[in-house]
Amino acid sequence: MESYKIIEKIKKYSLISVLLPLITLNACLYVYKFLGTVEADHNFNWGNQQEVIDIDKYILLKSQNIYGHKDSSFLNCSKYKNTGYFINNNDQTIPSLGLITNNEDLKLNYKSFIIKYEENINKSCVKNYKFMYWVIDNFNWVDRILLKAKLINESGFSLIVNPYIYGEVSISRTARHFPNTFIFKPFIVLGALFLFLYWKSNLNFFNNSKKNNEINNFSRKFFYLGVLSCICLSLHAIFLGVDLDSKLFSKLRRLIIILFIFFEISGQILLTANLFKLRDGINKYIHPLVLKLKIIFVTLIIFVTVISFAILGFGDPSNSFKHILEWNYFSVLLIFYLLSRMLWRKKSP
Repeated sequence: MESYKIIEKIKKYSLISVLLPLITLNACLYVYKFLGTVEADHNFNWGNQQEVIDIDKYILLKSQNIYGHKDSSFLNCSKYKNTGYFINNNDQTIPSLGLITNNEDLKLNYKSFIIKYEENINKSCVKNYKFMYWVIDNFNWVDRILLKAKLINESGFSLIVNPYIYGEVSISRTARHFPNTFIFKPFIVLGALFLFLYWKSNLNFFNNSKKNNEINNFSRKFFYLGVLSCICLSLHAIFLGVDLDSKLFSKLRRLIIILFIFFEISGQILLTANLFKLRDGINKYIHPLVLKLKIIFVTLIIFVTVISFAILGFGDPSNSFKHILEWNYFSVLLIFYLLSRMLWRKKSP
């Protein structure tokens, strides 16, 4: 009876250990991609034909920081692409593209600025993204947070497509800037806590099975390695975004993530070895087929990890390759916990 209660905890913590980091990483990626794609603007009367702006107003607006101005918003944008033109004192239309002039020249030689709209969709306007448009339109505080993010770190966001495939950006780059630090840090630390509960519940299961004489001695090393991986994961989240001009600190951060990988995989290997070694005594609790899949997956992860470290250590891979490997590797590692969720049988009625 007690074993099944522990199993339910293992299944619950396994599922959380899959979903929480996966949602956290991709939430940071979504926000990063949004801020790199969509732009705010001044409070023009945006339409779909043509707008004429007095040259003095144009100069005033262009002198203001869009992301720091009280009237700016991501909602202030045109759904359609537009092209700007100046009207000079002789009523001639001059394309603004490539025109370099200072404010004094603008006042002397030009009297207005025209915005002409095209038929093509403006991908930098939030109005063309239904979900985020609904969020910002209904929750003004989200708009202010995103404006602040662009104001304090406008160069920290870039236009990307999919780092899982193209490797345009690393995980740490998407998570190190406001507001993603407030997503990544607390939820990854929380995820580390649930990982600890996962490892502790597995240890409790073996202890209880031994107490019930279902198994003999087992190795507790998997638990200690699992705890060390939780500590390293927490430290990685805490140190992310902390910029110290120190080569030692930079090497320490890399060492922490390497140790996390080592402890995590080693813990899973020893846990799987325990399950396989003691499978006869706990057969009524587990699905043998899933245990075989877990053994195959552990073997594949060992192979992939060794090959990856060999390429990174002795080869000269591009940054894109490193980023692709990073996104996919850490996502695939979560299958450990998905298999753990599937491993255990339900209690018979």
